[in-house]
Amino acid sequence: MFEEIKKIIKAIRNLTLRFYFFSITIFSQIYYRLLNKPLIHVVGDSHVFVFKDKRMFIAHHIGPATMYNLNKKDSNTKSNEKLFDVINKINRKKDILMLVFGEINCRIHIYYQYKKQNEKFTIIELIDRTISNYGEVLKKIKENGVRFCVYGIPAAATEKNIYNYPFYATPEIHSYIYKEFNNRLKHFCEKNKYVYIDIYPKVSDDKGYISKEFSGDKIHLNKKIVNFVREEVLKNI
Repeated sequence: MFEEIKKIIKAIRNLTLRFYFFSITIFSQIYYRLLNKPLIHVVGDSHVFVFKDKRMFIAHHIGPATMYNLNKKDSNTKSNEKLFDVINKINRKKDILMLVFGEINCRIHIYYQYKKQNEKFTIIELIDRTISNYGEVLKKIKENGVRFCVYGIPAAATEKNIYNYPFYATPEIHSYIYKEFNNRLKHFCEKNKYVYIDIYPKVSDDKGYISKEFSGDKIHLNKKIVNFVREEVLKNI
């Protein structure tokens, strides 16, 4: 009987929290609409959660979406369809879209493909191929008349191979991949005149890992990054 009561109390608490955060999101949208100010719609993988319920931000998590497959329809994650579902619902005259993709590719897929294909392609070539696929999506978003920016990926983490991939980079190789990926993504955006939110210098230590100041867990950033990103988005768009 006592355990049942505990479950009911927990369910009520969870429901209350969901309603609370839902109310904050709705209030935020109404408030900024009344002030005729933009909302920043953050769309992407789990790195969007740091912006959840933060002032001016609306977070849209579309699952473990990868940058490499974002241009593909009918992928396992349906990330392309989910992304454009969000785009079709935002206010294109006022709002801003911020795209958050690529960290999963750097942590898992680039090195995995490098070793799986017997090093047929260099790590840099695999990075460039990933960014090229992303570029196809960015071009379509621009053609849709949406104001958007590209969020860089954080610095490397030191997480172990918890998913038991047969090929998984060492922390040192991860640091190299993340740094090169950010540099090349930044260059790609500058070349194509896309606004790039460069968080890497802000959140990385001298070895290329997430600094303790900005570390939320072994992979994600904490809320200290939010104000910096808000200022960078509004300054550049």
